[in-house]
Amino acid sequence: MKILVISNMFPSKAYPSYGIFVKNHVHLLEEAADTIETITMRKELNKIKKLWLYIQFYCQIFFTLLFKKYDMVYLHYASHSAFPILAAKFWKRKVNLIVNLHGSDVFPETTLQERLQTWVARLLKQANHVVVPSDYFKETVVKRYHLTPEHIWISPSGGVNRDLFAPQETAKDTAVFQVGYVGRIDVDKGWDDALRGFSEFKHQSNHPAELIMIGSGKENPQKEALIQELGLQEDVRCYDLLPQEELVARYNEMDVFVFPSRRKGESLGLVGIEAMACGVPVIGSQIAGIQGYLVDGENGYFTEIGNPYSIAEKLLAFHAHSEEEKQTLRSNAFHSAIPYDQLQVQRDMVNMITVLAK
Repeated sequence: MKILVISNMFPSKAYPSYGIFVKNHVHLLEEAADTIETITMRKELNKIKKLWLYIQFYCQIFFTLLFKKYDMVYLHYASHSAFPILAAKFWKRKVNLIVNLHGSDVFPETTLQERLQTWVARLLKQANHVVVPSDYFKETVVKRYHLTPEHIWISPSGGVNRDLFAPQETAKDTAVFQVGYVGRIDVDKGWDDALRGFSEFKHQSNHPAELIMIGSGKENPQKEALIQELGLQEDVRCYDLLPQEELVARYNEMDVFVFPSRRKGESLGLVGIEAMACGVPVIGSQIAGIQGYLVDGENGYFTEIGNPYSIAEKLLAFHAHSEEEKQTLRSNAFHSAIPYDQLQVQRDMVNMITVLAK
């Protein structure tokens, strides 16, 4: 079987975590394919260079689909690649197209993404099948684009490599309560709620605590300003995007993981599952795909969306638990990640691809 994978997000040396789930997914597809080719883009901050890269990206998609034959074309992120694919399908209608939808495909975050919704809807109507990361997203896509449920398959974003994301022995200072946040520093990701909730926890508990923040984004200056405003300069340890091996080490420093997203487009929330795979309970917003694996009181706690005081309340509750109660939450968190094991996801993906290729 010959598969072409298309994505406008893919990791690079400069940005190793950017689109890492796409790279992981390509590795999963290798088990089902004799040959895999890719057309991808790396992250570029310069607007002129980015525009030129998109022109090249679109031309490569169009001419590749027009003149080469594949058993399957697998697309990640419909909104940014719909136009050249639709153009190629107009001239060459026999394209076995699988579209893997992600958050901003369905819940636009910018004016441009909103304008691209027309193309997304057209592409989904012409796709042979649609892949989504969770039950929540499947229900949303069925309603929004009027697709039949049988048309949509669920595959959790490549799953989690549980050989890598696993509990490790660490030499951390147990006297300091370690709270973690991993995610983009961007609109509605909740990084500000994490900071405010952590600050309120410190005020109420009067206990040594540290917030480990991993990620970067457009709102980095606002994050630094808020840290200053809250007087948390000595209590927050910040990292930019990290390679997965180093990310695992940071997860293992955490006593609890905060996932305060306010995004309806949080289609799965893989970072929460990564934390659980490392035996770290999750305090997360009761929203979107997070609700698919977080069970309140068993492997973590739900918080009110956009409410830092709710985060502080759950941090205080977790911190007040006995060590035995905390260990139960850790054990439950670890076992909650098992269904998302990368090898199981790979087996399911191979079976799915085999069916879809027929």
